[in-house]
Amino acid sequence: MGRLKTIKLSLLHGSFNLFYQACYHLGGPRKRRVTFATMRSAKLNDNLAALRREFVRDGTTDIREFCYHYDRSSKLGFLWASIKALNALAHSELFIVDDYFFPLYAINKHADNQVVQMWHAIGSLKKFGLSLPHADQSVLKPHTNYDWVFINAENDKPAYADAFDIDPDHILATGEPMMDRLMTTQPENHPGPKRLLYSPTYRPGADGEAQVLNYVQDFIKASQQLRPTWDIYISLHPYLKLPSLSLPSNVHVFQDAERVKTIMPSMDLFITDYSSLSLNFSYFERPILLFTPDYDAYMADCGFYVDYYQYLGAPHFDTVANLVTYINQQVPTMDLDYVKALKAKTFPHQDGRNAQRVFQHLIKLL
Repeated sequence: MGRLKTIKLSLLHGSFNLFYQACYHLGGPRKRRVTFATMRSAKLNDNLAALRREFVRDGTTDIREFCYHYDRSSKLGFLWASIKALNALAHSELFIVDDYFFPLYAINKHADNQVVQMWHAIGSLKKFGLSLPHADQSVLKPHTNYDWVFINAENDKPAYADAFDIDPDHILATGEPMMDRLMTTQPENHPGPKRLLYSPTYRPGADGEAQVLNYVQDFIKASQQLRPTWDIYISLHPYLKLPSLSLPSNVHVFQDAERVKTIMPSMDLFITDYSSLSLNFSYFERPILLFTPDYDAYMADCGFYVDYYQYLGAPHFDTVANLVTYINQQVPTMDLDYVKALKAKTFPHQDGRNAQRVFQHLIKLL
């Protein structure tokens, strides 16, 4: 880490903590205040939205929201958002997040501001958080100050304990709240062309973003060789800075975590590289393919908690030409036993009560 960056982070650490302490000592947490906070979207989605509905239904808490879409375009905007987030945290008994939350890691948190991590993805495929190489060497150690973590399945607990450096006893496998809606959803049939959803994983830094966009543009070009013509939906990570693209009429590109979950039931095929959305999609028992041209590099830079190809069991391709050929020739008659097996190990809780289980634990903390 460069000296200038170290100085900047040290200054943020001191100033953010000083501001948080001042807010805390000017009143402290308000009785039964619960704040749902995200820095990945301008509105609550997925786990936070599903869990919030349980608190609203109960009606005995003071519910607040903090939403900010971090897109790296405005440092001043991010600074102001961080200040507001720290004020909200200082005055909350429960502060519930769903992703990386930078200002949280810059403070000496008080025990009566309890922080809950409801990670936005299910499962434990690719490494994240403190499991990534060198992640714990920053001046501001990420993924600290969590009091509780709720996850989808018991077998994911070792990965989350490593990623968040938290006592495994404070990681509860209740099933994730956002899965409740999935349990009420059936795969949809539709008229017209078949539909394909492609969701590449975000890669950090300017080089990483350029790499993803190159894969996307290659995929769009090659997809025009699909026979018959498919409708193509491409879901990009909300942190990716998307340039203007010239798109064929059958290609739709978007950045919306809520939309991707909404359209999944109508998709006939899902393609990704390393996204955990493959686990979500397995619920519909439709084909999953992997386009992983940088697998060796990704393994070296990030790595996995599992033997990735073996765990998913899905056909994988390192060229888009081979991927398109496979779709044209093999997908119509695929054996989907591998998808059914993935579904069975992904969803241990299928009673539609995940959000209620999380709520029942959290309400006892107030």
